[in-house]
Amino acid sequence: MHTPICDELGIEFPIFAFTHCRDVVVAVSKAGGFGVLGAVGFTPEQLEIELNWIDENIGDHPYGVDIVIPNKYEGMDSGQSAEELTETLRKMVPQEHLDFGKKILADHGVPVEDSDGDTLQLLGWTEA
Repeated sequence: MHTPICDELGIEFPIFAFTHCRDVVVAVSKAGGFGVLGAVGFTPEQLEIELNWIDENIGDHPYGVDIVIPNKYEGMDSGQSAEELTETLRKMVPQEHLDFGKKILADHGVPVEDSDGDTLQLLGWTEA
């Protein structure tokens, strides 16, 4: 299957893979699709490491980076510190939602590296 988007992006197949795993980005792009790195959860330093690794392994195949740039968010004009705002936003997430997320991770054997035991984090939505 070849579509106009294939010509625009220089890919063989109109298949897009959105992932946080750099190796999947490279594999999909090398296979003729368009790998897209979901970057919202990375620190700037980690994102640089991931992008350098992709660049070193992808050859001349194209790939994308998916970022989230909120126009505005709850509390942005509150004058709170980043830590205070993070806590304010965290309190808006129902405990049942956090518990559900933790259960899904545990049920599927997803390892979570977190020293304080809180498996779900706000992913840079308030960092600017």
